This record gives sequence, C-alpha cells and structure tokens, in this order.
Amino acid sequence: MTTPRPAPAAPPPRASPAARAICLVPAPSRPAAARVRGGPHVERLAHAAASVLAARGIEVTVAPALELAGAARDAVGLGREQRIANLAGRLKFREAGRPPPGLPIVVLDDVITTGATAAACTRALTAEGFAVSAVLTLLTAG
Repeated sequence: MTTPRPAPAAPPPRASPAARAICLVPAPSRPAAARVRGGPHVERLAHAAASVLAARGIEVTVAPALELAGAARDAVGLGREQRIANLAGRLKFREAGRPPPGLPIVVLDDVITTGATAAACTRALTAEGFAVSAVLTLLTAG
C-alpha cells in the first residue's frame, strides 16, 4: 500500500493590480527605547513586512522619514492629552528618509494606545506634502 503524497503547497496569492506598490513609514522610538530594543525595532518590523509583501507581488519601500527629537519622555502611563503634549514639537521629518513620490504611504507602529503617535506621524508627513493612506499597527493596548 502506498502513502498518498501531500499536494504541493500553493504559491502565495499575488497582489491585485491596484496594490502594486506602497511605502511603509515606521513610527520612531525614543533613542533610549531604541537602544534597549537593539535599534529601531519598528523599522526592522517594516523591513520584515516588506519582505512578506514582496513575496506576494507588492513592491514595498521602507522610508524611515520620522524621528523623535528632543527629550520626549516614556509614554507608559500617560493619558492621551499627556501623550500629545509629550510629542508636541518633537516628532520631526528626516529628509534622509524621504518617501519616494507617488506611492501610497502607510505609517507602521508597534502599538496604538491612544492614537497620539499615529496622529503626530500623520501630521508630520502631511506637513511635508505627503498624504497618509493608512496607519497599520501590530497591537492595541487595552
């Protein structure tokens, strides 16, 4: 008696023509938090996501276009208004990470607690003339 062979794995689904290319902009971390995590962890997540999407036929650019400048404090335990104040004037556009023109921009963050970081990232990109198409997060708090 022979054992039936498993069916070959199906190739990953291909992207629809409308979803040809996107630009992931990782939300920045405080420098101290990045050091604890071994570097810019959300940027690493963006590159990992880009690899997965590329395998499905979607061209992805990762543009680390934002940075936290100044002395933003750790947001753990802060409410929404405190988080907004903590980021005010501290989330800056990085010319070196400028997204390529014409691609839909998706802000990528690791967690959304109050939405203050996502909103600040969107404002910073909008101020530079970019339209944010979506914000993608891995987790929500609560």
